[in-house]
Amino acid sequence: MQLLGVILAAVYFYIYSGGPVSALYGGIVSFVNTVLISRHTKRQDRGDSISAQASVGMMVASVVMRMAVLVVLTLTGLLVFKLNAGELILGLVLGQVGYLIDKVKQI
Repeated sequence: MQLLGVILAAVYFYIYSGGPVSALYGGIVSFVNTVLISRHTKRQDRGDSISAQASVGMMVASVVMRMAVLVVLTLTGLLVFKLNAGELILGLVLGQVGYLIDKVKQI
């Protein structure tokens, strides 16, 4: 679903504005966020017995890292690559919504 959301955003902007690059970049940022989530989830699921405090610490580190990467990549796309903000954000949001739909379907 995540990939489908990004592809739909890219196709929409290709048809209506002539360039899907910003939406694709937003989708890539979304995928990077997903990879970081999966990495931290797998780390906690390894079965190592850790204390509750260590678990909370790992969760906080995960959230801080993901938000820092998200901000840096988004600002890089906007300020360095001069991508369209609306298209980038829509690609990012549709990617994240697709990820959430995938997670809900797994439950």
